Amino acid sequence: METRVHELHPTLIHAPLALLPTTVIVDLAARFSGDRRLDKAGRALWWGVVGSGLLAGVAGMAASQEVKADKHPRDMMFLHGLGNVTLVVGALGVALWRTSHRASLFSNLVGLGAFAFASYTGWLGGEMVYTHGVGVKELTMKDGELDQLSPRLFSRQAPARILRDAVKGLGWLLGRARRVFSGVEQLDPSAYGVKAIEQKLGEQPPVEHGGARPELHPV
Repeated sequence: METRVHELHPTLIHAPLALLPTTVIVDLAARFSGDRRLDKAGRALWWGVVGSGLLAGVAGMAASQEVKADKHPRDMMFLHGLGNVTLVVGALGVALWRTSHRASLFSNLVGLGAFAFASYTGWLGGEMVYTHGVGVKELTMKDGELDQLSPRLFSRQAPARILRDAVKGLGWLLGRARRVFSGVEQLDPSAYGVKAIEQKLGEQPPVEHGGARPELHPV
C-alpha cells in the first residue's frame, strides 16, 4: 500500500514527541549538575524540537485539509492543531532564550509543562485516529476519489499539494481560533476528550478486596 500525503504527519510527529522529553531531561541534568557540555547539548536539542515540530506541523496543517471528519472529530482536530502550534511557538521562545542563557529552573519548568501539554495533544491525535477513524476510513474509498483527496506521497503533485494544503490548513486553524475566541462559534465540549476519559475509567472492572468478591448481606 502506497503512502498518502495525509499520512506524512503521523510519520513525522514521532521526532518532536521523542526529542521534547529528551531535551527536558538533558536540561534538568545541566541545571543541577552545572555541566557545560550538557548545557550546550540541551541548547542544541531545543532547536531540534523546533525544527522537527515545524516539519510535523506543516504536514499536520496539510493533513487537516486532506481528510474528512464530522463535527466532533473536526473540533478535536482544531484543538490538536492549536495546541501543537502553541507548543512549537513556545519551544521557539525557549530555544531563542537558551541561545544566550544557561539552563535554569524557569526553562526546566517550561519544558516539563510543554511535555505534559504535548502528551495531551498527542492523546487527542490518537483519539481522532483510533476512535473516530480520521484519515483511516478514507482508505476504503476508490483510488480515483482518494487521489483527489490525498495524492500519493511520492507522486509529482505531492510537494505542491502539501504546500497548498498547509497554507489552507493554517488559514483554517487561525480563522477558526478567531471565531471560537470571539464567541461566534462554540466547540463540542466532548472534543476536549474529558468524556472519553471518564467513559474509559467507568469501563474498568470493580476492584475486589482480598482477591475475593465481596458478599452482599441482606439488611
